[in-house]
Amino acid sequence: MNMDDVDDISIDLIDADTEAGPLGALPRLSARQARLGSRLARLGPEGGLAAALGWLRDAVGVEVGAPEVRWQPAGMRRAGIVVQLGWPRLATRVGLGLDATIAHALVDRLLGFDRLPGEGRLAVSPVEWGILTYVVSESLRRLAAGPRGPLGSWDLSVDRVGPDPFDASGLGHLITVRWPLTVGEVAGSLRAWLPEALIARWLTLDPSAPGASIVASESAREWSSVWRAEAAAIALPRGLKSLRAGGVLPLIDSRLGGTPQSPSGSLALTIDLAGRLGRLTVPAEPVPMSGGGRLTLTGPMRSVPTPREAIAVPAPTAPTSAEPNPLAADVPVTLVVELGRVNLPLGRLADLKPGDVVELNRHAREPVELTSGGRLVARGELVQIDTELGVRVTQVFL
Repeated sequence: MNMDDVDDISIDLIDADTEAGPLGALPRLSARQARLGSRLARLGPEGGLAAALGWLRDAVGVEVGAPEVRWQPAGMRRAGIVVQLGWPRLATRVGLGLDATIAHALVDRLLGFDRLPGEGRLAVSPVEWGILTYVVSESLRRLAAGPRGPLGSWDLSVDRVGPDPFDASGLGHLITVRWPLTVGEVAGSLRAWLPEALIARWLTLDPSAPGASIVASESAREWSSVWRAEAAAIALPRGLKSLRAGGVLPLIDSRLGGTPQSPSGSLALTIDLAGRLGRLTVPAEPVPMSGGGRLTLTGPMRSVPTPREAIAVPAPTAPTSAEPNPLAADVPVTLVVELGRVNLPLGRLADLKPGDVVELNRHAREPVELTSGGRLVARGELVQIDTELGVRVTQVFL
């Protein structure tokens, strides 16, 4: 049996079957657990994560050990620093936890500072949060610029960095992956908290088609589809070249009102079907005081024709030495504002009815996304414009 040539990795089996032998009760490793161990090892510092972690190894002497897997949440309230990462393309979030001793050692090495004995176990300060935010952001930048991962591009974003525990609401069961770390003579751990649905996607998705919206799982009722919570539209008469970070854009053709902390009104959960099959929509409205992170369904599912593409590409012209980017042309564009996304298993989708509450894989403080023709164009935050809502652009991807 080929299980991806299992590498050196420790897997902690909480509920594994055991059988007696000359050495006593031994754990029985399933094929899925063995595949996960193998693939995690291949993402280690000598594999796909080399571009992200190599600069830390050179700058401060970070050494990373072999990963250990626990099939349950572990260490979520351990003292240190917690990083929450959003992965909107996959409609999920992941968390990272760094021990306080390692966090202090990283900051000390980067600043050339010698901490007094005993101070390494103190709480991580707000100043250190900022420095560690830079460390995480730079690592993600290098990771995104390197080879694509098993689920496609590494388009993660930093939602928050601080001492608060990872917000796992709406993510289902979590799996913990722990990497032993050393910085000089200081030893500690880096933990990653990953939704089990994300792990199942990694182990079952065809590597040749990363990011597909339909994910095969162990049974038909567990197949899942990614639905977008489309809340409003924003018109750009001068095209995408007018989009700037820091700009505030009013919402049009929207029934969304209220406040950024408690948006109200109607929106739609949507999913585009293959080919010319159109799309499916379910009307919904935000749950009060949820920050747009939870929706109440207000009507049945219905099918609508495929909408026109949001970007009108000019007719092709004779090639020149510097052809313009169609995405930056002066072509009027309407952007769609997405509050978030949700991964709905087929079994639950069949049982949905008006009045049910759906929780988006988005924290209330996470940014909204601006898309065009299904492509991520920008991220921003909801703001109040007089008595209406708008979006302040924080990131542009052109």
